[in-house]
Amino acid sequence: MSNENTLAYAVKQNEIDYNAKNLVLLQAQLINKNENGHVMVEKVSKDADSYAAGKYYIPGVAMEFGEHPEEAGHRILTEELEISDREINSVGSQSHYDEEKDRWYVLFLFETNEPLTEEEMNNPCEGIDELLYLDLETANSENSTQGLKDIREAMKIPGKTYI
Repeated sequence: MSNENTLAYAVKQNEIDYNAKNLVLLQAQLINKNENGHVMVEKVSKDADSYAAGKYYIPGVAMEFGEHPEEAGHRILTEELEISDREINSVGSQSHYDEEKDRWYVLFLFETNEPLTEEEMNNPCEGIDELLYLDLETANSENSTQGLKDIREAMKIPGKTYI
């Protein structure tokens, strides 16, 4: 991370340039637990053209310009998971710096207390191989994205910034 004195600012874009440096990405993530305390994750298709191909991650969306974080939290249900909307609760926020990509992520974390039904779990959206409940302690570099591991740590120590 550079120690230079630079200013941060945001501009409205219609598409995120994921190759750009010095970005701050605002995202909403949804935590949904089953009766065993395992967290629902998506397994990205092995064929996806993404760093996350074949790995688990917490469902989430990039926030749209002018969108309230809670609106983005509801979009996870209806657009990302393609299921009916339900009550969500804010559980805090978390940020981390990705040195490799030279960008900050600011995450607004939400939870829903209603586990997904078997029918909802068996109907993953396009680009997702499966939805499953995972013991986050089993998440590692081979099977999970860094974002999932960061959220696991944020759940242990709310409000911590990861660098």
